[in-house]
Amino acid sequence: MEMTSAEYEELRELDRLRSDNPVLNAWLEIQRDEFPTWAERHGGGWDFSLDSLARVEELVRSTYSGSAQAQEEIGGDFLQTAAWYVGEVHNRHFGTVWQYHPDSLELDPGAWPFVIVPFERLEEFPDEDGIEPDGRPHYRPVRRLCGVLDPDNGHLATDVDVHTPEHG
Repeated sequence: MEMTSAEYEELRELDRLRSDNPVLNAWLEIQRDEFPTWAERHGGGWDFSLDSLARVEELVRSTYSGSAQAQEEIGGDFLQTAAWYVGEVHNRHFGTVWQYHPDSLELDPGAWPFVIVPFERLEEFPDEDGIEPDGRPHYRPVRRLCGVLDPDNGHLATDVDVHTPEHG
């Protein structure tokens, strides 16, 4: 199903709104400011490499007894900064960008910033069902850090494949 130019522009505007807003910008600033202390507290040497994703996962596993405990502390400094770090690894290696709709908290109190491939790559990710005009994968680091604590729920190091279009 082909998108009209009006639908495309509406989608572009939504993307712009989610990419630059006071809520997202404040969260990013807090995480950037908190990161040096977080990094030092957790062994230093955090280099934003793909290999460091396994280290983050190990750190999260050693911090929480399971996903229920992590969910209880999802808004805490440790998990938020760890999530920012994971998102930044994705951004630096796959060209993704942070987004968050400023009204998300009202609609879904459990919503957190996510990373997504840039709007310019929209057509690389068609929706298989033809329902959504935007099929780009949303990678939610905060939720994912809780998810890796569940058995058989994958690993952060293999999550990066989400940014590669299937028809690529």
